[in-house]
Parts: sequence; C-alpha cells; structure tokens
Amino acid sequence: MQSVFFTLDRVLKKLYLLSGYAAATSLIIIAILVLLSIVSRMLSIYIPGLTEYSGYAMVSASFLALAYTFDNHGHIRVELAISRLDEAKRWYAEIWCLSVATLVAMLLSFYMSKLVYWSWRFKEHSEGSDAILMWKPQSIAAIGSCIFSICVLHHLIKCVANRPKEPVADGRT
Repeated sequence: MQSVFFTLDRVLKKLYLLSGYAAATSLIIIAILVLLSIVSRMLSIYIPGLTEYSGYAMVSASFLALAYTFDNHGHIRVELAISRLDEAKRWYAEIWCLSVATLVAMLLSFYMSKLVYWSWRFKEHSEGSDAILMWKPQSIAAIGSCIFSICVLHHLIKCVANRPKEPVADGRT
C-alpha cells in the first residue's frame, strides 16, 4: 500500500514540474510577444492581438505556476506564526491551514471550470481585435487551478499521514 502512495507522490510531483515548465514556456512567449510588439511599432507595422495574447500568456503563466511554486514552498506561508508552537500543536495548525487552502483552491477550480463552460456554451469572444473564443485561454487557467487544487490536497494528505509521535510518559522527571 505504501508503494502505491510513493508512486502516486512521484507522479504528482512530475505533474507539478510539468506545470512549472508550461508556466516557464508561457513566460518565454510573453517575452517574444513583447519584443515583437516593440519591433512592429518601430517598423510601423500593426499586428493585431499582440497585447491580448500577452495577457493570455500571463494568465497561463500565473495559474500554471501555482502548483509548482506551492510544492517547492515558494508561496507565502504561515511559518512565522506556527514556528513557535510545539510539534503537536504545529501539526494541528498546519492541518487547519492546509484544509482552508484546499477548500479555497477547490472553489477556485470549480468556478474557473464553470467560467470556461459558460464561455464555451455562449461562444463568448474577446473584445480585442483578434476576437478569440474566450474559453480557449480560460481553459488553461482552469487546468492550472485544478492542478493547484490537487497539489494542496496532496500536501494536506501528506501532512495528515505524517502525524507526530506522541511523547512517551515514562515516569522520569
């Protein structure tokens, strides 16, 4: 049973890493689009949609980076507040914090997925010059938020499984 959890842990960490690579690729796309925008303005050439696509890439980078960053302890945490607690109280505090974070992440995933569904259902287009169907860039954000939800739940389960040992009362003073 433990080997199943170990394998699942490895697979999820690879998923978070792939999500991080996708976020890094989005950042490279942003840089290329900004450079293309600068060069096209210098040459007095209008390329429609550059600003919009840069924005879509920024949203993709932001949401796809959430899980990778959380898994590598890059998010702001409550360490300062809980670091002074003893091991058992700290464990309970971490469980509480991760539970709240899991709930918030799952709500984010739910509503992002709902946004994609309704954008797809109503065939919503962007208001920019490119008039792209909005569900396409929104779906990348929804995927990133779902991976983030999985990541936070993963860390909650690992925290619950790693309950600290209770101190043994052996009668010594």
